[in-house]
Amino acid sequence: MIEDDAQVREYVRLALELHEHQALTADNGRQALAYLDGHAVDAVITDVFMPEMDGIETLAVLRKKFPDMRVVAMSGRPGVDYLAIARELGVTRTLRKPFEISELLAALKDDR
Repeated sequence: MIEDDAQVREYVRLALELHEHQALTADNGRQALAYLDGHAVDAVITDVFMPEMDGIETLAVLRKKFPDMRVVAMSGRPGVDYLAIARELGVTRTLRKPFEISELLAALKDDR
């Protein structure tokens, strides 16, 4: 999971692990992509707004390098609908923060 907010990152990691998922975390897209270069994962959950390398940039690279990977984008930023941009980049699902863990679990099972 890629999230710059440490509290959100830890909360989601713990919730996923309680539901029997292994969860690896990164502060930003650059850090996550460096990890993905040498490791296989089932899905990526990414925030849209982060410093250093934001979610939109990260999504573009993910789609190029891993076109079939399940990707869930999340955002709580009001105003411009950046989740719509994420959908254009081919994410599996989008979630508006705050969301219920059950919504995230459902997004991870989505086979679209």
